Amino acid sequence: MLKRIADYIISPQTIKHLSLVYTPVPILRGLTLVIPRAKYWVDSPCLKFQALAKRYGEVYQIKFGNRLIVVANSYSSVQQLWCSNNVKGNNSRPVTYSFHKVLSKTGIYTIGSTPMSEAYKNSRKHISEHILSERKNKQFNFHVISQSCDELIASLIIKSEMKEGKPVVSDDLLLKAQYFHLKIALWLTYGFKIKFDDPIHCSLANDIIRVENRITKVRSHIQNLQDYLPFYARALCNFFSNHNPEFKQLYESRNNYLQLFFAHAQQLYENINDQKQNLLHKLESDNIDELENTLMYNYFKENNSRVSLEELTSECLTMVSAGLDNTPLNFKYGIHMLCNFHPEYWNVAFKDLLTLYDNNIDKAYNSCSSDLNSCYILALVEETLRLFTVLPLSLPRETTANVIYQNSVIPSKTTLFMNCWAANHDESVFPEPMEFKPERWLIFSKTTENSETVKLNTSMKHFAFGAGCRKCLGANFAKRELYVLFAKLILKFKPAITTNVKPTFHPLKLNMYPESLAIEPIAFDIHLEIR
Repeated sequence: MLKRIADYIISPQTIKHLSLVYTPVPILRGLTLVIPRAKYWVDSPCLKFQALAKRYGEVYQIKFGNRLIVVANSYSSVQQLWCSNNVKGNNSRPVTYSFHKVLSKTGIYTIGSTPMSEAYKNSRKHISEHILSERKNKQFNFHVISQSCDELIASLIIKSEMKEGKPVVSDDLLLKAQYFHLKIALWLTYGFKIKFDDPIHCSLANDIIRVENRITKVRSHIQNLQDYLPFYARALCNFFSNHNPEFKQLYESRNNYLQLFFAHAQQLYENINDQKQNLLHKLESDNIDELENTLMYNYFKENNSRVSLEELTSECLTMVSAGLDNTPLNFKYGIHMLCNFHPEYWNVAFKDLLTLYDNNIDKAYNSCSSDLNSCYILALVEETLRLFTVLPLSLPRETTANVIYQNSVIPSKTTLFMNCWAANHDESVFPEPMEFKPERWLIFSKTTENSETVKLNTSMKHFAFGAGCRKCLGANFAKRELYVLFAKLILKFKPAITTNVKPTFHPLKLNMYPESLAIEPIAFDIHLEIR
């Protein structure tokens, strides 16, 4: 009886007309689904939630400690709860103890994890205008992405070896792709051009990657028990857990390199202004133009009037952190699929690029960064994002107003989980969902008896970047990064013939950490032959 009373006191009221998942353990309730943490791919939380949908329906409610969670497990339910015109209240993030109170104790988070507020709106608008805007920063962004990709490819070519008379590169690709993204992020944000042939720069980059990767693992919204418990139970949980000291250490490490880059950008701004006024020591105009397009330069130039220092720090943190669990992991998986399972798609993409650029491979290589003309490369990007689904459970939402779903009223301050894995592999929308089929994103139209036109099917959507008003604001930028990586790699290399055992194509089976927020494939080399 006492257990039932305690459970009633700390548990929220349930939502009428919405299936409630029954779990017998008082207080913990649905947390028993994710405790102990998943060790094998079959125990992945996204699969457990998907399995419950067969019994309780595609949308159901479940109690996690003293929070009520609504879980959407199908494409149509995600569309209705995240994208419909009547769900404006689905626009915030829940505040969690582990991430928001300990790991980010200063109250500064990435833009994507910031609860709805004026500070969130200001940061989102400012970073969109100064970095992500295709209208304002198009040419500069193209230049930075292209040069960073060229450096990645050069680093691969350098390590090639002759095998059976052919130059072959064997590389895991993940670290090089992380370097690629980090170089872009630091350049666009701080004007810091990281050099990966410099041991000090490499050490700094590796430290950033280590810290951000660890944060991705420990911030998962389904593995931190203390986030869903009342304060007295949380204290007991913390006593037996070593998470808090680790969170604090990660916070200090992250804060150190953010301050380092901020100081660098500030000094750079002062040097540029000094040298602009001194014609005898003027920087090369191209270098000045590059630096003047960076986020930090514009912040100092605007005299801090557009955003607060806290809002700017959120933007900087977003640029450094956000892409390290997205672009590199998707890139490795996409190339793995093309090399090891579908080399025919590699060949089609290569021919498509040559056709667009007068069969001139050099012209194609030099031009593909500035125009995304290959519908086939775009289709490869979209299918990689859909099939891999790097975040199987998207970042949670919190409602700020009542949200209507069929006959149910989901009240304000309810947490929503999007089972992105289930939605992106919903066979009612994506037939043969576990098959890698780029053509599903293309529309073919015959123009004459012997020719046809191809265009991207823009009406099709996936949820790899979330959905609705809190969809990842860097989605288009990330797609451009992937487009350039795929296009340039396909133009410079082809799949090498190898007798090595191929890893599985199934994303969840590849995942080293089933309990983590992101899918991180096991380490394995991909074999490429230089054209």
